[in-house]
Amino acid sequence: MSLFPVFVVSGLSFPPVFFELLVSLLVFWLLRRVLVPTGFYDYVWHPALFNTALYCCLFYLISRLFV
Repeated sequence: MSLFPVFVVSGLSFPPVFFELLVSLLVFWLLRRVLVPTGFYDYVWHPALFNTALYCCLFYLISRLFV
């Protein structure tokens, strides 16, 4: 369970995990904007798989911080 309550905006109910997903997406985009110009992706075998794994790891870490 998260410490944050369910948010209701214009009749739409948003669970707390929705905001954790948005925060992890923001961190992912920022981290990706740093990694792409540095040439890090030249050493990655499959960038799409790496991006998915990176996002999943970030979401896990951020969701652990919110709990």
